[in-house]
Amino acid sequence: MTEAAIDRASAIDKVIAGLVEHASDGMISASEALKPETDLQEQGLTSLAFLQLVDAIENELGVYVDLEEDIQFMRTVAGITRYVEAQLA
Repeated sequence: MTEAAIDRASAIDKVIAGLVEHASDGMISASEALKPETDLQEQGLTSLAFLQLVDAIENELGVYVDLEEDIQFMRTVAGITRYVEAQLA
């Protein structure tokens, strides 16, 4: 992975972590969301907060999240970042 790609992933991570914090009404902080071991569902991301997060990802990053598909990637910020990067590629 090039340095530019790493910087882009890091920037996307930070945006997504901020969206997680906002969608969860601060229950999951951005710094907590950024930790690789943080599972958003285990941290208490509610179904409503999850839908708000999906909506925010679609609006802020221009990436469609198909809820009919396997969405296990939505459990971590890193997983969401990989998905977003793949959709933007």
